[in-house]
Amino acid sequence: MITHEVLSEKEETADQMVSEFVHHHFVSDGATEIMIFVTYFASKQFLIIAFLLLALWSIIYKKDKRLAIETLLIGITGYLINATLKETFKRVRPADPLIDPLRNFSYPSGHASSGIIFYGFLVYLIWQSDINKPAKYIFSILLVAFSLLIGFSRIYLGMHYASDVVAGFCIGFAWLVIFLWIVNSLRKKSCVS
Repeated sequence: MITHEVLSEKEETADQMVSEFVHHHFVSDGATEIMIFVTYFASKQFLIIAFLLLALWSIIYKKDKRLAIETLLIGITGYLINATLKETFKRVRPADPLIDPLRNFSYPSGHASSGIIFYGFLVYLIWQSDINKPAKYIFSILLVAFSLLIGFSRIYLGMHYASDVVAGFCIGFAWLVIFLWIVNSLRKKSCVS
């Protein structure tokens, strides 16, 4: 539905309203510094290192090479899905961002989809761990909230329209669910064999 709206350019008014609301009610020098800091945690530079460290942790601490491969695969495939969709839709980014503009396309938001994939994967790993249930809930809520804040930062900084971010969240969440379903199905089959 969001994609249909983007293709028919019907979302422009809603996107403009959201952007104007954010810029009129939230923008300040201090908030901009915070949003630049937040948005970094779903940047390509950060996520490459984060996925590699998580894969190393899987091998060294968990002694689970399969988990390391799954970690790298979800990161790589999530990036490729988003890059393919950006090239398919070729939506131009908003004019006049608060930071240096990017050269690639806007729809869907790579920060939103990658953030949901990475931090959602961390939530999955937390629920697979032995930590107590209240801690699982607390960490999960914090990670989901942080993912949402990353999406907000993209609108705040003028790097994306709201519809780009919502689509990024949906695509990231859908891929996370599909990927984990495939991984868990394969793990169950290998246990039966």
